[in-house]
Amino acid sequence: MRRAAGSVVLLTCGVMLAGCGHDEAAAPPLGPPAPVAGLVKSSDLPGAPGQEAWDVDGVPPNGCTLGGATGRQEHADQANFVQYTLVGGTLVKSFVYTYQDAALLTRDWNLLVSGNKNCVGRMTGPPNGGYGLLEDLPATVTGYETFLRPTTQVTHSERAWSRRGTDSLVSVLVTHTTTDLAADPVEALPADAKALTQKAAAE
Repeated sequence: MRRAAGSVVLLTCGVMLAGCGHDEAAAPPLGPPAPVAGLVKSSDLPGAPGQEAWDVDGVPPNGCTLGGATGRQEHADQANFVQYTLVGGTLVKSFVYTYQDAALLTRDWNLLVSGNKNCVGRMTGPPNGGYGLLEDLPATVTGYETFLRPTTQVTHSERAWSRRGTDSLVSVLVTHTTTDLAADPVEALPADAKALTQKAAAE
């Protein structure tokens, strides 16, 4: 019986090293998650900000909500997200949606393209808002730029989507919000949604 009891003590120490005076054997702290192809990396952004936990897509104020361009690719089989906060508070959100069925990817892509076009002229207009398509884009990229000036803040956003091969769509949303109501609503954002999306799509 004494041998059996000793075995139990040894087994317990083997499983719980920290409780037996072996703190140096404890698991190391978790680092940043492994990079996912199609998602923006910290090194792609000014200041190399850290990744933030985030798992929900969405539409910024005055964003496009018509014709399937809600920012949710409903037929995707898998989705990955990452968010960063730049100095000054600008948010950069990166998305990659993966599809098993290329036909469903094409269906969602066509809804994004047509939906963005349908939003032109239907959102809040100047001087309290604006919505326009991103320009000078290749055929594989679509997106919008929007601003909204309610009574308490000004929000400026750009979002772009791109096809990535035959199995995924990637997207980047850049949003800056300020309480300075005199701010230029279309002042250049510190990160370029178009360029980041195309870079992510090329991986």
